[in-house]
Amino acid sequence: MNNGVAQNNNNSSTQNPNVANANVPNTTTVTNTSNTVNAKVTTTSNNSSNQNTTKANGNLMSMAVPQGQVQLSQNTEQPEPVITQSVNVPETQIVNGQPIGIIPQESTEEKPVEAPKKKLNFTPILIFLILLLIGGIIFLIQKNKADVARFNFECSPVGYKEETKLDLNSTLVQNLYNKVKTNIREDLASTNFDNAMKLYLAFRQIPEDMIYESNCNLFSSTAMEPYTCPDMMSFTPMAFKEETIQLELRKLFGENVNVPNGNVQIGKDCVGGYQYIAERGEYVKGYCQKQSATIFRAEKKLTEAKSYGNYIILTEDVKYIGNDSAQVPEELVSGTYQYTFKLDTNYNYIYLSKEYVEKY
Repeated sequence: MNNGVAQNNNNSSTQNPNVANANVPNTTTVTNTSNTVNAKVTTTSNNSSNQNTTKANGNLMSMAVPQGQVQLSQNTEQPEPVITQSVNVPETQIVNGQPIGIIPQESTEEKPVEAPKKKLNFTPILIFLILLLIGGIIFLIQKNKADVARFNFECSPVGYKEETKLDLNSTLVQNLYNKVKTNIREDLASTNFDNAMKLYLAFRQIPEDMIYESNCNLFSSTAMEPYTCPDMMSFTPMAFKEETIQLELRKLFGENVNVPNGNVQIGKDCVGGYQYIAERGEYVKGYCQKQSATIFRAEKKLTEAKSYGNYIILTEDVKYIGNDSAQVPEELVSGTYQYTFKLDTNYNYIYLSKEYVEKY
């Protein structure tokens, strides 16, 4: 080969020192498309040295190449060089020799992970509120019981929880005793503590200024023997309103007393004698022609008065005696009786009961 031409063979390269320096670019890139390998040949022009370094197929080779010339080592037949650019092409998945689609490359960019939203649990709050409500109700109930107990204690004029003896001559004791004690005629008429006796005792509490003169209109002479209401100039019946006796019933026996209106009469003797006339809304007094004399007498004595908180108990000793050795009726029993009263919410001592304690 003539001077200035570079020989290319598979095993060696020959340097011709007589080749003149030529103006050749310092770097030349040649692409071998048949082997799909990029071969890069770098030629360095240096005045002091004619040594060239070639990198092919990932291996460094040192060769002597005249300046301005390019020495190629690979196949003797080289196709025309093609300048390519690096392009990212999606990969193709091949199954059984056939492409089934293009699998796009996944983006390497990390997406922000959102924290899962927590659902609010209201169950503990609801349980707490329910327990708080129940506790409040229990507290109010207990407080109400304590208030009632305190009220019952503080409102008692006695003011002691323990058993306390009261003065028999005190106004309180004498007032209570006068409301319930009975005489011998009343005991002979009835010894029962029933509605008839309650109505009679309430009648005894009516103030005199609440009783007025009236007439015999609608009075029945057969409904309450031996009482009649004759139309004569010498007799003027007295009367009072039904509201008056109902008020005295509540004062004596409490607000919850349930005693219907009826004739004020105990026994068949002339004790009481007020007939209830519903059409008039009044109690009208009848006329009793005779009143039988009694041959019995009763000796009664208040012996003791005690208080137990808001209760007061009066103790009475009773002895029935027959005149001229007359036999005392069986219903008249001598002995000890107790009257029980209780302070109510209206600051009244209400009459609860009369009980026989023991034989005299």
